[in-house]
Amino acid sequence: MMGFGFGDGISSLLWSFSMLLSMLLPVLIIVGVVYLVLCLFERRKKVSVGENDTPEPLVILKKRYANGEISKEDFSSMKEDLLRG
Repeated sequence: MMGFGFGDGISSLLWSFSMLLSMLLPVLIIVGVVYLVLCLFERRKKVSVGENDTPEPLVILKKRYANGEISKEDFSSMKEDLLRG
C-alpha cells in the first residue's frame, strides 16, 4: 500500500520529537545540576559574608548617633558596652 492519510506523518513527527527530547534531556539535566551547585555556593558566600558584618546593635547605635539622638559620650559608653558583652 502507498500509505495515504496521516499515519506516516504522525509517526515520523513523533519519532523526530522523541529524538529531539532524547538529545535535550541530558543537556537540561546538566544545566540543572550546574545551576543547583552555583546556588549552593552563592548561599554559602552570603552566609560567610554575613558573619563578618557589623553586629546589628552597633549599626543601630551608629544610626542613632548620626541622627543626633544620642551624644558622643553616650555613643562611646554604649559602644564599649556592646563590644564587651
